[in-house]
Amino acid sequence: MVYIPHDKFARRAKKEGYRARSAYKLLDLQRKFRILKTGQRVLDLGAAPGSWTQVAAPIVGQKGKVIAVDIVSIKPLDFAWVKTFQKDIQDEDFIEFIKQKEPQLFDVVLSDVAPSTTGIKERDQALSYELSSRALKIATQLLNKGGTMVIKVFEGPDTPALIKEAEKHFSRVHLVKPEASTKGSKEMYIVARNFRGGQTA
Repeated sequence: MVYIPHDKFARRAKKEGYRARSAYKLLDLQRKFRILKTGQRVLDLGAAPGSWTQVAAPIVGQKGKVIAVDIVSIKPLDFAWVKTFQKDIQDEDFIEFIKQKEPQLFDVVLSDVAPSTTGIKERDQALSYELSSRALKIATQLLNKGGTMVIKVFEGPDTPALIKEAEKHFSRVHLVKPEASTKGSKEMYIVARNFRGGQTA
């Protein structure tokens, strides 16, 4: 994430030691929904450079665990209960990879995954939908019953389909735009709670 010099969240991130302004998006969602709690096991997808993990790790504490994964390497974080891995979520063996690294299911799956944009609106929306759908599938395979999922989406014609799919697996689903999201952007987050569990497909 490139800092925008006059953006208040970018300045605040630099001052408060977060690696990116995106930390404030998760902090905002945390205030509204209490997504993260002490002792939870968290999977953070698209975690680089690590700002969401920086938010999650102190909340879950040393009785919890955070597994942070991204297609690019993540600079290690100073929390003993955080593990970082370099892996593409679109790899066919991704779910098995995570299960090997962490056999227990997670209480929360976070995804701030976004595509490398091309500038072509329809193409970018399609890429975003593909990644968001993949994050949703991963969540349904790796969440504990009653768990929570947060995934980034770019609002477009496919967004209702994503919400409908989330509603099949979670009893409470919200589409939210955090305060720190750039004004004018199509970026939104699906916050889905109370995973029904029992997914094997």
